[in-house]
Amino acid sequence: MKNIKVVSIWNPKGGQGKSMLAINLAASAVEMGIKPLVICQDPQGTAINYYREGNLPFKVIAHIPDKQPEADLVIFDHQASDWEVPSSAIIIMPLKPSRDQFATYLNAYKRADSQKKQIITVVTDTQGHRKSEKETTEYLKKEGAFVIPASGVFSRAAEEYRTIFDPILSKAYKIKERRQDINKILGALLLKENN
Repeated sequence: MKNIKVVSIWNPKGGQGKSMLAINLAASAVEMGIKPLVICQDPQGTAINYYREGNLPFKVIAHIPDKQPEADLVIFDHQASDWEVPSSAIIIMPLKPSRDQFATYLNAYKRADSQKKQIITVVTDTQGHRKSEKETTEYLKKEGAFVIPASGVFSRAAEEYRTIFDPILSKAYKIKERRQDINKILGALLLKENN
């Protein structure tokens, strides 16, 4: 039986970057020779919509498969408003650093932590000129969080249903830095144990 790494990308608050992380982590995995599968559990179907456009080098499905998938890494893209802590041992929790978003994240984090989950926090869409967001980001960074600054490259990729690893975007502004940000998160994920 093949040992598949399983991760859930979860935050009950919507608009935190769950789907963006799911598809870009999967694309990063492809770059590293790892075969990913994204399972989109979001009724809005964001990751599914990307897949249907035909620009992704990996598969996205809407349901848990009946048999073990041909994959090395399975990424669950959870829906917003889902307060049930995922069953997987590893959880990536993205959040935007504004005060109200942070409050929801903290509540969800405590729930996951109480169940001994291995949590990777990712601060997304950080705006350095907003004092409270900067303070929250700096605090979480000291606690070991990864930070993905606000960047036009994600918007540009989203407009065409691509990941930032798509060769078409290789000359985009600060693309190397944003790809490195995603690669670092994938590296941390791969070091975690499934159990």
